[in-house]
Amino acid sequence: MYPLTKKLLFLMSPETAHEVVKKASCLIPKSWLYRQSNVSSSILNTKLASVNLKNPIGLAAGFDKNGEMTSFMESLGFGYLELGSITALPCKGQKKPRVFRLPKDQSLINRMGLPNAGADKFSKQFAKNKVNIPCGINIVKTPEFAAKNKFKTGIADFLYTYEKLYDLGAYTTFNLSCPNTKEKKTFEDPVLFESLAKEIAQLRASLDDHKPILFKLSPDLDAHSLNKIVETAIKYDFDGFVLTNTTKERPNLTTIQKKIISIGPGGLSGKSVLDKANIQLKRVYDIVGINKILIGVGGITTFEDLLSKFANGAQAVQIYTGFIYGGPFIVKKLNEDLVQFCKKLGVKNISSLIGNTEIL
Repeated sequence: MYPLTKKLLFLMSPETAHEVVKKASCLIPKSWLYRQSNVSSSILNTKLASVNLKNPIGLAAGFDKNGEMTSFMESLGFGYLELGSITALPCKGQKKPRVFRLPKDQSLINRMGLPNAGADKFSKQFAKNKVNIPCGINIVKTPEFAAKNKFKTGIADFLYTYEKLYDLGAYTTFNLSCPNTKEKKTFEDPVLFESLAKEIAQLRASLDDHKPILFKLSPDLDAHSLNKIVETAIKYDFDGFVLTNTTKERPNLTTIQKKIISIGPGGLSGKSVLDKANIQLKRVYDIVGINKILIGVGGITTFEDLLSKFANGAQAVQIYTGFIYGGPFIVKKLNEDLVQFCKKLGVKNISSLIGNTEIL
């Protein structure tokens, strides 16, 4: 039924459609939906350091910003969820319209501006949740336009959110690739990242936090800066990376240029970012191998896309735009195909696929 449902949803603005889905999700029996969606097989079991996953397919940050849909997303068969991005202070985001579909390319452009309830409200909301799969917490610095001068530095802002939320999730992801200053610099600047990493490490030690800490990076980050960030993360014994965020560039699009120009700036996600995201994933895998957690994000719409993430070094993956275009049972389909593929290869677990380019 999703093709018909998608047609109806796509008649609405993306944000209106999202709200409709959120409200409708409360009416669907979760146990029934779980029985339709769940794929149970030891082949799919994997670990992100100390975090056990029943399957490697997670929901990317951005879909459930405030942790309001966790039971619904769990019922769709995801192995884990990444919630957020969460800022220290509440943020309304940019003016609407701020999300744009590119159906011909199975992609989206967004300039949301990180709308979310803020760390304090999120903490209270999430504590009430009953969810049986791991949830990572994705945090980001409060954007300049939303700040109220509570924090003197971007690092202080980041650390407030980390300390407030670290004990709620299975892991914490620091989203580095959103602008952090009026000069549009981000903590992907190697010098700024060194300062941030040092402070996180000190606070982590004081909190005795043994849960994984990951860093989400942009596909647009140049190789030199990427290498420096990876080296620094290794230096401070952090656990891994989420690769990648959206891109400011416009690669591999078939949508007419006039429409792209009329939309304006924003981060591109979906099928068109697959190649850029995979290049960045492979670069990091070539440095860290299986010694660090690597989560592959960006462009997964088919089973072949999923395999490309594993081949380039991912231990687990996340989807968002592919979920919007592919529908609620895309997770089930990907997991079923993954089980059959591993059986055909004669391997007992998906771990055998990591870094294996012969599977492509």
